[in-house]
Amino acid sequence: MKWAILGAGNIAKDFARYFKTERAELYAVASRSLDKATAFAEKHRIPVAYGSYEEMLADESIDAVYIATPHSHHYEHIKLCLGAGKHVFSEKVMVTSRKQLDEVTQLATEKNLYLAEAMTIFHVPLYPQLKQWITNQDLGKLKYIHVPYASVRHADSPMYFYKPELAGGALFDIGTYALTFALTFLTSPPTDILTFGDIHEAGVDETSVILLKNKEKELATVTLSFATELPQIAVVAYEKGYFEIAGYTRAKQAVFTDSNGNKTTIDADDSEHAFTHEINNFTNMVLDKADNPTLEKTRQVITIMDTLREEWGLIYPFD
Repeated sequence: MKWAILGAGNIAKDFARYFKTERAELYAVASRSLDKATAFAEKHRIPVAYGSYEEMLADESIDAVYIATPHSHHYEHIKLCLGAGKHVFSEKVMVTSRKQLDEVTQLATEKNLYLAEAMTIFHVPLYPQLKQWITNQDLGKLKYIHVPYASVRHADSPMYFYKPELAGGALFDIGTYALTFALTFLTSPPTDILTFGDIHEAGVDETSVILLKNKEKELATVTLSFATELPQIAVVAYEKGYFEIAGYTRAKQAVFTDSNGNKTTIDADDSEHAFTHEINNFTNMVLDKADNPTLEKTRQVITIMDTLREEWGLIYPFD
């Protein structure tokens, strides 16, 4: 199986750096600049460089494409890749609306191609292990989840963070992690959503608080901000105790505290970088013609995002 990277920016560098699988080859990279693509290919020992996306997608030897362009361009590039008959692994957020997701999902189905989001939380080895541990214990009902993610970004940054034309803002940049984490543990998707959001003068969301409730009456709070820092520690609370998961986007450990104050540590054997897990899992799914386990979770997250954006009045120039 041969992979290609569409886009040669910062996130593409990590993908290339941690590409490590016995069942696939990182074969090509494309940029709108041939010089940039060539330099990227030489640095990361990639055999082929292309100066246009269309030229790369015309290469029939390429099986799968990792999309590493800004959020605002994913929808366009996913359609381009699927139309060329390539499986697609798109950087988060996959697209910017449920309408877009439904369209590209339908196209992937029609073309008999795999489409999935490169969301780290889907591939962290700790979480399947932790959920199995929960199944084996008598913890009572899930009651509450708290997921903060705050990291200072500067409005004058050359990055996309505060650029509405590139679908910037905390929701799409960091909120996607927090919402995905919450939905990983909630028994069912939320039926009720309450929120307050602050829209920065640049035209993107900067700080928000989100409250989710599902039919099981489980609650989750999500706190997001580009204006301050918060410890990235998620809490998942059951009737008989709670988990604390530090650095939950790439966690290797969870600590459970029971109602008597006793602590149990759950460790995952994780010797690889998160990208390596993502690449291996997608590669294996395609080659083994396995079920696509994450697309429905992506759909649930983007559906919530649509509701939040409507409530906040967050509209991008391309909407």
